[in-house]
Amino acid sequence: MISVIIVTLNEVENLKNTIKIVRNSALLNSGKSLPIEIIVSDGGSIDGTLELAEEFADKVVYSQKGRYIQLNTGVKASNGDILIFLHADIVLPRGAILRILKSFQDPKVLGGAFKKCWNWSPNVTLSKFLEISANFWQGFGNWLTQLIKEFPGDNAFFIRRDIFDQLNGFSPMWICEDFDLSRRLLKYSKKIEKKLFKKISYKKKIAYIRSPVKSSTRRFETYGFFRSVYLWFKIYWLWRAGFSQDKLRKLVPKYNTIPQYTKRSILRF
Repeated sequence: MISVIIVTLNEVENLKNTIKIVRNSALLNSGKSLPIEIIVSDGGSIDGTLELAEEFADKVVYSQKGRYIQLNTGVKASNGDILIFLHADIVLPRGAILRILKSFQDPKVLGGAFKKCWNWSPNVTLSKFLEISANFWQGFGNWLTQLIKEFPGDNAFFIRRDIFDQLNGFSPMWICEDFDLSRRLLKYSKKIEKKLFKKISYKKKIAYIRSPVKSSTRRFETYGFFRSVYLWFKIYWLWRAGFSQDKLRKLVPKYNTIPQYTKRSILRF
């Protein structure tokens, strides 16, 4: 079975559609569905998200607020031997579940993620310059994540459950918990074990599925495109440089707040 874990905090506008798309992505051409369970791990929603989750998800778990806590809580409630982690505003491509299963037919594959494209709101009109800039950064981001195998959470990260357990799940991190887990997975895939005078190389793989997930652009639409991209790079490189979570929290105090869709028709910088 595959367990799909969706973290929520006031996601009433997105959750129903996300769950519907997940179920559709598990359908085969015959009309039968691959075995999945959808688990919503909620961090204290007050906008009707919980009522939707109770109606449409297979399980709802109540967690302390915080992505890493909610993700780990969702895993504890799951039964699958394959785990998929989703934000509540991610749109999976058609046949996504089957693509993941096909990836795991190779026993050397430990986990992986999808390519990503941005899902602009219908009411947003991009200038030509902004459209070119957005396409460039989208392509650059996909190239970089495929190269270094460090995936943000909106790339729909998936992993074998036994490997997730061996890595002790998500680390207690306010931000970059997704990069941290994928980095530890990459290190694990290159693990070389010494036994007596021999070196045993595992040479495992990290999958990269080219059918893209659609990732919400509401952060861009709320805070501005270039400001958001700058924040992403700032957070990521400060994290890679070894800054503590407390320092990151002080430097970027508003990043983990959930942006809301706006009614603007033209996206500001």
